Amino acid sequence: MNYQDLYYFIKVVEKGSLVAAAKYLDIPTSTLSRRMQAFEQELGYKLIHRSAKKFGLTESGQRFYSTLSGVINDLETRVEDVNSELSSLSGDIKVTAPVSFGHYYVKEWVFEFMEQNPKISVEMFLSNENVDLVKNSIDIAFRLGEVTLNDWVSRPLFDSAMVMCANPSLVEQFGDPQSPEDLAKLPLIVLKRTAFWRFHDRDGHAVTYTPKAHLRTDEIMFAKEAVKRGIGAACLPRYVVQNALESGEIRSLLDDWSLQSKPVHIMYPHRESLPVKTRAFIDFVINKVRETGVSS
Repeated sequence: MNYQDLYYFIKVVEKGSLVAAAKYLDIPTSTLSRRMQAFEQELGYKLIHRSAKKFGLTESGQRFYSTLSGVINDLETRVEDVNSELSSLSGDIKVTAPVSFGHYYVKEWVFEFMEQNPKISVEMFLSNENVDLVKNSIDIAFRLGEVTLNDWVSRPLFDSAMVMCANPSLVEQFGDPQSPEDLAKLPLIVLKRTAFWRFHDRDGHAVTYTPKAHLRTDEIMFAKEAVKRGIGAACLPRYVVQNALESGEIRSLLDDWSLQSKPVHIMYPHRESLPVKTRAFIDFVINKVRETGVSS
């Protein structure tokens, strides 16, 4: 079925004549008449009575339109609902983030945004694997480290400071390292997908150290608990271990050296016109980062 001709037929009925419909559709009346004749031939029966003074539907045309009218009204309602959702702060948003970052930062942003916008629903994916953003129809993704993904916009939020840390008892047992090379004397906890740690001394000279893992994990919170238990030393985001550092449960190592920080990005599809709800959440997160001065 030619759906454009179907649309033309609907407009002819709604406008009450070929002339009025042609004017509305901005096409010549003769063209519209030919399209209606072709549509009738495709269907196999006449839809419209044609005369110089009178316009009307045949019995077949009336039944055809009556059958369609409910579907048309439902379709128009659904289109209006979609347009309303896309242009208002309502509907669903799918968000993904690494597990620990989701717990430390994203959950508070999501909760506050939902409290301010009760018509918003959020589906949250917390995973340390790189979730397939397209396959899972993700609207917004948070990523740590350098990211490159075609057709997605990546905006930096802040740099996450990293810290080398260990249980004080572990340092007493194996010694306090004075340089990255001294880490070889300690059992080390290493996050998966970490090939090396990059340090800078006070003069800015860089040293790259490749750790040999005594314990390897993909979950930062697991690594933090292992550090607290004295299983090994680890390079972890400062935001994860700050409280434990302040309480003395663990201590920092190599304080004369700085570790390369990890950039945090918010990502979203490269669209000319993002839904209002998606744009609003992105702006909300960026403003929260600016207001709170998040930097570690």
